[in-house]
Amino acid sequence: MGGHVIVWILLSVCSWRISAAQAQQPPRTDPVEVAALEAILGRWNKTNSPVWSMSGEPCRGVPVDGVTGLDGNPKNNPGIKCDCSYINGTVCHITQLKVYALNVVGQIPAELQNLTYLNYLDLDQNYLSGPIPSFIGQLTALTELHVGFNALSGPIPKELGNLTNLNLLGISLTNFTGQLPEELGNLTKLQRLYTDSAGLSGPFPSTFSKLKNLKLLRASDNDFTGKIPDYIGSLTNLEDL
Repeated sequence: MGGHVIVWILLSVCSWRISAAQAQQPPRTDPVEVAALEAILGRWNKTNSPVWSMSGEPCRGVPVDGVTGLDGNPKNNPGIKCDCSYINGTVCHITQLKVYALNVVGQIPAELQNLTYLNYLDLDQNYLSGPIPSFIGQLTALTELHVGFNALSGPIPKELGNLTNLNLLGISLTNFTGQLPEELGNLTKLQRLYTDSAGLSGPFPSTFSKLKNLKLLRASDNDFTGKIPDYIGSLTNLEDL
């Protein structure tokens, strides 16, 4: 009986030591996201910024300091922020990505769809071309999407209507064609919509009547047709038109 007790005590101590050792290990970034980030920056011929390390572990330092935002440190560009609270603080996910005004050329990489925890994406003021990929509609955690001031073209994908957590959508100064998709009316949390000088045409979708939280709407310098919709008067939170 006494031997069993001793064995149980030894097993408990070993288990506690293993747990303690695991707890002391810093959290690791999801390897799928690490590979995606490396591929994205590689396609754009960019390296990580000097304030975070890319050596297989990007979620260290500034990305997790809880203080410095993406706009708080100009050196954090390309910039990321991470959330390391997953699986009892052992796993980090990349939640924000900024590649702003870095003269990036090319299309939006397919690897971006693997950053499924993104809530903020800023690709403004580059030379990105081609369409907005429909897979962007899979990044449903996004609250802000900035892709303006680029050479993006083609129709705006209806899949953007799946981003129901968006409060900001910026597509200004681009080369899109066609109409605003009716599906954008699903973005009922949207507060700021920038569509000026985006190459758009046709009437405003009737579904925009559902955007009751809209505070700012920029739509100048497009080829919109028809009259200003009556429902604009019912958007009582609108402050800037």
